[in-house]
Amino acid sequence: MNKVISIFILLVSSLVSFNASSAFTLNGTRFIYDEGRKNISIEIANSSEKTYGGQVWVDNLNDLDNVFFVPAPNLFKVSGGEKQIIRLLYVNDILPKDKESLFWLNVQEIPPVASADESNVLAVALNTQVKLIYRPKALAAAREDAEKNLKLRGSVLKNPTPYYFAITQIALNGNPVKLDKKTEQDISLLAPFSEVTLPRALSGKVSIEAIDDYGARRTFDIQ
Repeated sequence: MNKVISIFILLVSSLVSFNASSAFTLNGTRFIYDEGRKNISIEIANSSEKTYGGQVWVDNLNDLDNVFFVPAPNLFKVSGGEKQIIRLLYVNDILPKDKESLFWLNVQEIPPVASADESNVLAVALNTQVKLIYRPKALAAAREDAEKNLKLRGSVLKNPTPYYFAITQIALNGNPVKLDKKTEQDISLLAPFSEVTLPRALSGKVSIEAIDDYGARRTFDIQ
């Protein structure tokens, strides 16, 4: 759910065929960078039989004027069936210490040049985008089950915590609540100390399903 794939057309001919499945697979759907770490490792596996190039970069959501993470290497080539290890280094220690900060980690495929026999094949480059969360040291111990601290006041879902939450579903008395696309998007990226207004007030036993640090879906009752 936290993996966004965009398709960029590299080669087009009048008659084409293509399969837009990704050659690269990451070893996580989200990555946590704990304060104090020298670096964290990202493993990229090439499931294709062909050699692919790759590029890695990190997008800032808020402070666009500073660089916080540097991938090494940021450009690479990996043979079919092989893996590439990327190390992310934190290089600018000015992020807030009282809340998490969210970034997008991008892994761009660079497909091989089509051979003469593949002149009618459309080559596409897939960009895999996953969450990268910087977590201050003071917040690490209290992150477990922090979703239990969410508050519901009528139709307003409040996050009084310093953590980002990825909510995939809200249920009332065990039944999923139908949400519009904007609300689904807002709760899937619920920022620290923020709130979201739901389509209607909920009265009864309310629970949420959220994705934890390890990519697992867990259910929590909220008040």
